[in-house]
Amino acid sequence: GVEPGQELARIAEIKKSHPDNLAMKYFDADYFNSLDADKQAALLRCVRTGFENEDSGMGCYAMTPNDYETFNPFFDPVIRDYHGASADAVHETDWDISAVGEGGVLDVTKLGLSELSMRVRVGRNLQQFNLPGAMDRAERIEFEKTIVKA
Repeated sequence: GVEPGQELARIAEIKKSHPDNLAMKYFDADYFNSLDADKQAALLRCVRTGFENEDSGMGCYAMTPNDYETFNPFFDPVIRDYHGASADAVHETDWDISAVGEGGVLDVTKLGLSELSMRVRVGRNLQQFNLPGAMDRAERIEFEKTIVKA
């Protein structure tokens, strides 16, 4: 396999050559070096797509639900940059659609816009399973069986 030193060198190279790759932009070698070997390996799994695909815009994916907390010093600035959120911004989910448009229906033509197309991507999991990037075949089959039961 590839030695972590080679991966870190590749990350440093992409950080300079592709500043729009958010994972590489916010990858901090000092933070990485402060982690134990297992956590270093886990963080490298999260950012692998970013150094294997240098022109990636995001360049990282959590592998387990806990990765967002475990690697908060890395993921927080990546997510804030991606969403254009300031460091003190707090996300509030409001499912009340009554303030959207008229009766919960937004007519974009009234905003001077023509038709829109939208893609919604759902990438969440059931709590007891890893996120897709960390699932092996057996876990994916168990996940599918659980979904089918629902």
